[in-house]
Amino acid sequence: MSQVFRWRVQLDCGCLHEVLTREDAAPPHEMRQTEHVYGSQLPRGQMICWHDDSPQPPYRVIAAWGDRRAVTFPADPAAPPDGIDPRVWSVIRHDEPHTSAFWKVTLACGHMNEVVAPDLDWTPASGPRRPAPDRCREMSAEFEEAWRANPELEDEQGREHIRRMLADGWPSPRPEQSCSLCPQVRMILAYERVGWIVPPQRKVEENARTLSTPSRATLKRMLQRAEAEAERLRVELDRKDTPGYT
Repeated sequence: MSQVFRWRVQLDCGCLHEVLTREDAAPPHEMRQTEHVYGSQLPRGQMICWHDDSPQPPYRVIAAWGDRRAVTFPADPAAPPDGIDPRVWSVIRHDEPHTSAFWKVTLACGHMNEVVAPDLDWTPASGPRRPAPDRCREMSAEFEEAWRANPELEDEQGREHIRRMLADGWPSPRPEQSCSLCPQVRMILAYERVGWIVPPQRKVEENARTLSTPSRATLKRMLQRAEAEAERLRVELDRKDTPGYT
């Protein structure tokens, strides 16, 4: 029988949660919880706690590369999605099915993310791809002009990220990635035991022994009833042995 223990934990956002552990598991602040975006384990002592007023995802540097997967996509529709300029869509649209390679990465914060490779044959050992320096300078001017024409096109954090990437030669994949988990991850500050959901096996066995061992007085009453029943059966047998008894 599995033993499951319940804990109450307090996070650094002030929220209270309940955590379940096995009998032989570490306490909550030493455990690694699983996040359900990429199915990875969070750093020890962290939990997901969603808040609508959380800050926007920060950019984190890629610390390590993981597994690769290839995904095939159907051709894009001819009509552009809502919010995309038809001229832009005509440039970025795929009019044929295509396959892209996705690599799992671990960011400097310890959280998982996924990036798209420049092509199917690319590996991290290949290093990032970069356009010609002249093209980077053109792109930098184009971005700055677009932001001046429409200040709401990108927030300040996004602008600084793009400027850093342009200064680095516009690498692909980008060494900085947005971490959607950071704003929703909280640290466990305190915890307390609540109790067993399934009691330990030893306690169950002790309870079973206690229930299966009646007291002396109870045993005497049980013996008296058994003796009375035995006497009744003997009398019944004697009657059956009497001639003419049916």
